[in-house]
Amino acid sequence: MGIQKGSVVYKLIQRGFFPIVLIATPSMIYGLIEAGYSVAVATYTTVVGLGGLFWLAEWLVPYRREWNKPQGDVSNDLISGTVAYVILPIFLKPLYIALLAGATAWLTVQAGGSLWPSDWPLVAQLILMLVLGDAGRYWGHRLAHEFPFLWRFHAVHHSATRLWWWNATRQHPVDKAWFTFTEMLFPVLLGADGVVLSMYLGVTAVCGYSQHCNIHLKLGKLYWFFNVVELHRWHHSKEIAQSNNNYGNNLIIYDRLFGSYYHPERQDILDDNGESKQLGQIGLLNPDYPKSYFGQLRAPFVSGLDKQQAEPQQGLR
Repeated sequence: MGIQKGSVVYKLIQRGFFPIVLIATPSMIYGLIEAGYSVAVATYTTVVGLGGLFWLAEWLVPYRREWNKPQGDVSNDLISGTVAYVILPIFLKPLYIALLAGATAWLTVQAGGSLWPSDWPLVAQLILMLVLGDAGRYWGHRLAHEFPFLWRFHAVHHSATRLWWWNATRQHPVDKAWFTFTEMLFPVLLGADGVVLSMYLGVTAVCGYSQHCNIHLKLGKLYWFFNVVELHRWHHSKEIAQSNNNYGNNLIIYDRLFGSYYHPERQDILDDNGESKQLGQIGLLNPDYPKSYFGQLRAPFVSGLDKQQAEPQQGLR
């Protein structure tokens, strides 16, 4: 199964798939909410349907055909994704809103009203949400690579030895709780609107699937803004000099700003044969790292299992 490489349809999917789903997903969510569906139904229905499109595109335009073959990882990814992205958010969202309620109220009083620009066009609010969400998530992700305690839990995500759209959701519950807090900190403090949050989650699903998908996409100038496909694949490299980069959740702007941007295809970094560098093996250095969900749930509490290519860097660069 697949489309002939280099054909018109192949090139159209390469160039058009990401921007089309990026625009269509939040638009679909907004349309469903306007039609009377709940925020939860609108969001999850759209995100599930989106996953089907990514699954199909992986077979039509694969980046690496061998990555379409399960490696005993499907059940792990399914359980992990269900816990981290379906069950945990039910508890985390109200918890974080409650924890930050006092600070949000104080900021509102100091500002003489809501700080969130609800009178802005929805597109402008969504862009602001992306910038604010990535501001916290960038540092939350970077710290998860810099500090050994956080890395123990984040290593679960990096244990994948192939990339496919669904293992974007492979995450230890503690890692998920940490990432959610850092991502939602600024939007919640400023009182972001629920509809905008839902549309933001749709964009985050597009970018998360695009970071891990096995689709041979080409994004051109969009790499100036979005941390997806080529950029995020390097983040899963076994070589620490490559993987300790490209931390952005959706955007690449903070990596550019704080010196953690890595894109050898764009920078024309050549290998010993004079060819553009290509991603090698991905995953953790330890071949004995657990592969089952419950094994990975326990792994952060077992010394030495989380070893990457080298010890996580100490302090910020």
